[in-house]
Amino acid sequence: MRAFIVPQLGSAEVMQFGEVPKPVPGEYDLLVEVHATSVNPVDAKIRSGTRPRTLPLVLGFDVSGVITAMGAQVKGFKIGDAVYGSPNLFGLGANAEYVLLDARAAAHKPRSLDHLHAACLPLVSLTAHEALYERAHIQPGQTLLIHAGAGGVGHIAVQLAKLHGCKVITTAGRDESIAFCRDTLHADVVINYRNEDFVERIKELTSGQGVAVAFDTVGGDTFRKSIDCISPCGQLVTITAGETGAAAPAFLYKSVTVHYEFMGARVAYNQQPEKQGAILAGIANLVDNKLINVHVSKAWKFEELVEAHRAIETGRTIGKMAVVVKG
Repeated sequence: MRAFIVPQLGSAEVMQFGEVPKPVPGEYDLLVEVHATSVNPVDAKIRSGTRPRTLPLVLGFDVSGVITAMGAQVKGFKIGDAVYGSPNLFGLGANAEYVLLDARAAAHKPRSLDHLHAACLPLVSLTAHEALYERAHIQPGQTLLIHAGAGGVGHIAVQLAKLHGCKVITTAGRDESIAFCRDTLHADVVINYRNEDFVERIKELTSGQGVAVAFDTVGGDTFRKSIDCISPCGQLVTITAGETGAAAPAFLYKSVTVHYEFMGARVAYNQQPEKQGAILAGIANLVDNKLINVHVSKAWKFEELVEAHRAIETGRTIGKMAVVVKG
């Protein structure tokens, strides 16, 4: 089958079209004909070497497509079903004509979405849902800080938090991102982090108390500065390899809990992957009932995948970028 292969680590240009064997489903696997996938920041990080993997590799950790074969232990699906999910982040991805999905961590595609839009949901929805509900256990009425609200994970997290009855403060750095967070996502407060110190603004907005939960999708200084935004006994969730460093005493003396969220762990380590299937089924229901929405900033042809990688590395995209593989 055709696939975009990463034979060596480096810039987007290292990716090249090639042929790889069509995968064979294991007992819990679905073999999915890929109709669409998406590009996430993690794709570029793996390709560039900041998150090493065994080479050669095929990226693409979102998929929406149609089942063509399945393993003997698969339940709840049949050949021909339209499904969506995230391939194993340590296996072959969906930058190919076919990909394997763990059936326990997959779900039927939202009825109201085409494959292009459905393919932009799995990784970011699983990440946001697990971060907010399984890690932070958010409660109605809490005030949350969600960094980069216009990003892929951020724009789903803002919607889920608002739907749960939380007050949401988010950060953005460009006029179009700020407008998107304010007018489309209806965040309660949008902080322009380029013009304002978000720590001081949070203190002002919370009368010095801080927020109950901060969700870091950026890392680096954003992770470290977020400690100063959290109330005593609050929680910080990050999807980066953030290091507490000199901020460690502040975490201790404020009794702040730090959570690391990697949505790939459940499938990779076989840790109740069925929980992710349930999450995606719930997300599909929310989408079909128009309670949340996925924003696709641009759709690329499969042959344009290199350009899509260049675009994701600018950090200037809003929502998600789709890649049409079959259509």
